Amino acid sequence: MAVNIQNIAFKHILFDVSNKPTKAAKVQLEFYNVNTRSWLVLTDGLVLNKGKLAYNLTIPSRISTKNQTIRVVREVLKSGGMPSFRIISATPKSNLPEVIATTFRAMVESDTQLTIDFGKSWLLDSKGYITKDDHIVIASEVPMFELTSSIRTMEIEKDNAIAQMTGLNNTIAAMSDERTSLLSQLSTAQTNVEAQSQQVADLNLSLQTVNSNLASERALRERLETDKNNLEAQVEAQREQITSMEAVDIAGANYQNLYDDLQQEVTTVNTANINLQQEVSAITIERDDLLQQVSVISIERDNLQTQVSDLTIEKNNLEQEKVSFLASISQLQNSVQQEKAIVTAKNIEINNKQQQIIGLEKENQKLARDLAEAQDFSVTDHPNKLSATKVYSSIVNDVIKADEELVNSKYKLSNISLNLKTTVEKGPEGTVFGLLDFESAKTVNSAAISDIKLDIVPSETTATNEVLTMPNILGLTETAVRKVLLNYGLQLDAVYHATDDDKLVAGQAFKQSPDPDKPVEEGQEVIVIFAKPLN
Repeated sequence: MAVNIQNIAFKHILFDVSNKPTKAAKVQLEFYNVNTRSWLVLTDGLVLNKGKLAYNLTIPSRISTKNQTIRVVREVLKSGGMPSFRIISATPKSNLPEVIATTFRAMVESDTQLTIDFGKSWLLDSKGYITKDDHIVIASEVPMFELTSSIRTMEIEKDNAIAQMTGLNNTIAAMSDERTSLLSQLSTAQTNVEAQSQQVADLNLSLQTVNSNLASERALRERLETDKNNLEAQVEAQREQITSMEAVDIAGANYQNLYDDLQQEVTTVNTANINLQQEVSAITIERDDLLQQVSVISIERDNLQTQVSDLTIEKNNLEQEKVSFLASISQLQNSVQQEKAIVTAKNIEINNKQQQIIGLEKENQKLARDLAEAQDFSVTDHPNKLSATKVYSSIVNDVIKADEELVNSKYKLSNISLNLKTTVEKGPEGTVFGLLDFESAKTVNSAAISDIKLDIVPSETTATNEVLTMPNILGLTETAVRKVLLNYGLQLDAVYHATDDDKLVAGQAFKQSPDPDKPVEEGQEVIVIFAKPLN
């Protein structure tokens, strides 16, 4: 239904990558002319006020011949169609237009007022620009700053975890060296203890021998003392006999000789006794020295046993600390793997969003083409009568669309033949075909109906179909793999295999068939092997 729109209000809000309204940004509005299939500049540079675009376009009843763009916009609106608009940067950094927004919500406020609301969009980082054939997309309807901030935070946490892991590895290496040194000291101490124990055993054996010799010497001394007492008794008896027999000279002389012999024997016994006492004293001193050495060795043995006990306790503590450190490292490795999996999932989500954006752009382009086609058909005042060129181009466009939709299918379009029964007239635009419905056919003379045959054959320059290649899904979880394969039109055959590889996380894909970048067909089944624990 045709309307008489006299004013178009454009609205939009633009944010930068940090989710703040842009400052002093300049943009332009463009209109798509379906007849020339090109974008036309609708306004000069518009400066956004705190990121907001509010621009009113007045469509006068009389338009200068120099302003053909507004004239085309007015004709589209009068025919009941909706023009296509977009917002681009007024200060592009390349030769291609930098597109900010293309989708909008149109609201007819009254018979003369139309509102075009582009909603909100967020500028992309320069590294995230999407380059097309004839333009560059520099903004998105989806805010990417939160995901970018999350990714940066995870990267920082990943770097910190790696640094912490490096520090732990250095600590473990130092503790391992210290443990080796302590084990060496423990082995040396044990060797010293064994040597000291052997020395103590030898000293105990020597002490037993000395004690045995001392007992023998004591027994000999007691025997000599007994002999001495006996000799002294005999000497005393002889003295008494000599005293009583002094009168007998012959006997006295004999007794004097005997007395001298006995006196000499007593002297010899005393000398032997003195020597024996000296030997006993020396043996006693030697025994005391041995006992003192045994006491010192016992003290050293106790000290060594205390050191061995301390070293054993320290060894056990180090082993416990090592186990704790290894557990911490394992937890950190698991955390890093989980962070990697989250980053991978986020990247896949970003790719999916980009694929959705690309799909929406394609759908928007398709709708624009359909709208252009509908606008072409709505130019004539007689909907059932179209020029022959438009009928032919419409059929060819439909065949091209069908061929594009079957680009990845096993079936292709071949020779297409079409018979049209129409009325043929001569109009201002050339030959006009009158398409008949059931009711209008009753009032038309059958002689005026022509049988027209159109043959549509493939062009010799038809492009070959794009080959579908297998994506790389290694390292992803089963859910992420299913999303990726779904986007490629492939099916998943999931296999879980037990493994003790500490580099793999449970549920992570580590093998796939076909391999990455291998050619595949739509609907093909892909075998993916996921890791699971041995227990």
